[in-house]
Amino acid sequence: MSGGHGACRGCGEVTALRMLMATNRAIHEKERRQHVKELEDLIERLTAKLEDLPFDEHDPRRAERIGWVIDRLQARLYRFESGPTGRGPAGAVIANATGCSSVYASTFPNNPYLDPWVNSLFQDTVPVAKGLFEGLSASAVKDFRALRTARLDLEDHYNPEFHEDYFRTLNWEMYSQEELALLPAVIAIGGDGAMYDIGFGALSRLLVTHTPLKVVVLNTGAYSNTGGQASTASFTAQDSDLTRFGVAHIGKHEDRKELGLIAAFHPKVLVIQTNDALQGHFMKNVMEFLSYNEAPAVFDTYTACMSEHGIADDAGSRHAELAVHSRMSPVFVHDPRRGNTLAERFVLDGNPDIGKDWMTTSLAYVDDEGQAQLLEIPFTPADFAVREGRFIKHFQPADADADLVPVPEYIDLNETERHGKTPFIWSTDADRRLIRLAVSPAIVELTEERRRNWRMLEYLGGLHVDRMQEDHRRALEQWQRKYEQADAQREDTIDAIARGMAELAAGSDTPATPAGQSVVPLDAITMGPTSVGAVPQVGPEAGAAPLVRITEEDMPKCTNCKTCYQDLRELFEKTTIMVEGEPKEVSRVIPGVLDKIELTPELIRTAARVANDCDAEIIRFQQPNGER
Repeated sequence: MSGGHGACRGCGEVTALRMLMATNRAIHEKERRQHVKELEDLIERLTAKLEDLPFDEHDPRRAERIGWVIDRLQARLYRFESGPTGRGPAGAVIANATGCSSVYASTFPNNPYLDPWVNSLFQDTVPVAKGLFEGLSASAVKDFRALRTARLDLEDHYNPEFHEDYFRTLNWEMYSQEELALLPAVIAIGGDGAMYDIGFGALSRLLVTHTPLKVVVLNTGAYSNTGGQASTASFTAQDSDLTRFGVAHIGKHEDRKELGLIAAFHPKVLVIQTNDALQGHFMKNVMEFLSYNEAPAVFDTYTACMSEHGIADDAGSRHAELAVHSRMSPVFVHDPRRGNTLAERFVLDGNPDIGKDWMTTSLAYVDDEGQAQLLEIPFTPADFAVREGRFIKHFQPADADADLVPVPEYIDLNETERHGKTPFIWSTDADRRLIRLAVSPAIVELTEERRRNWRMLEYLGGLHVDRMQEDHRRALEQWQRKYEQADAQREDTIDAIARGMAELAAGSDTPATPAGQSVVPLDAITMGPTSVGAVPQVGPEAGAAPLVRITEEDMPKCTNCKTCYQDLRELFEKTTIMVEGEPKEVSRVIPGVLDKIELTPELIRTAARVANDCDAEIIRFQQPNGER
């Protein structure tokens, strides 16, 4: 069978799987090379030790044991250097649920995998992967026993009375993290049916164990392989084959199941919700996912499906990124190693404008004079949905006489306040003219539900704690200012009293100061502590340049490589400007942010690295001390 795949053009699943498998291959190739060197070293040292080994009456079988270990390690060295295939051991073993990912992977003559791969039914994927892991780990017992025995014998620490019994019951639950990393990654791959619906029970059973399986969820939000039926991963209001179709029906009416959150409430489970359009977020976290061996790991990636989402073949990556920007499918990481509280474990990095319900985007349009213009609007789920065929029936041109209210404002109204009002979004027609589109109640419900989900993620990520700390900091600053003002007023009062006393003394018949005594200078009373040696303040008032900046002249040169606003969202954001009459997405420094943010050493180092990595070389960086 030849390489390749038989998927649809632009399939988001294929992109995600290729990035995943390439990363896993790189990780295990590095482990393989290091392990080959370790095996060669152990065999050489054991052989030398065996030649000069004296007889030990307390361990009479030591020479026989070392001989067995050398034979075992030599066999393992052969398998890791080349083995029967000539390529060494596989870096992964895959259990693939029936679905798009299994069909395009097994349709003759295409097979995209170089690693062992088996197809299973929806409900069986995780149990099959569990069985594969149990078998692989059991077959490695003798090798790991030989490795441990080799290290003990080289250090003369092997105790037959203890270690014979210990190694008799050795199993994978007693493996070290280093030993688990030497096993191939056992990966269960499935879509909505295998993980969200039909196979959810088996996945739920896995999550309460500490078996280090890798679960990859290819989340298209529909049963793509069998016609696009709705699943519990589908969004509210979207049309699909098993929802009633037509203008009289709203599409799917249930809220979306949040599999990532369900998995994250199992304290030992690593959970990553991402998509391949955010390359930095995806690649960084896929490495963590593949290296995590303390418990199960779940990798839920949003994968655009052209036919079922109703988008063009080349639009998958763009729409996946918009799914993050609109809060339709936010990214997050739940890492149990980060701490004991949810706020410590949850990381929302990668999402735009954390702390706000919606990010702001620019809508390009042509005005009545034919000039290109930009309109700043909140980017909501309604603005995302209007771009995809699965939601298209929920939008109609707004009646000019209607009482129109933008969707972000409409969802803040109560039922009474909504009466007689029509929610709408801004859009453009075929001639790029600005128009208003009325949205259905189902889209309003979708927007409300996605906002609830986003606010929940912010809460789990500890944003409420950050806000409380920020409020506390502001309160402290306010009290500090009040104290300084009161102190200044006190100093002014003392100054006035001192000057009055000096004037009274000068106008009275007070005797001259006796010899040998000095008069306390007036400045000693009216002046505060000496300023000698004080550290000068560095800031805008001192004429210091900002830490980072992008000039307006340089902004059109931006290549939108995403390095700055993905790696340092505290300082940078994406915006849209007009360049030669066309809208262009570029990066900029968040207006006014340098007056508000605390310049920690880590942030300064990151800013320097981001400036150095800028593709267009337009970010100017200056140390707070003024050094370039």
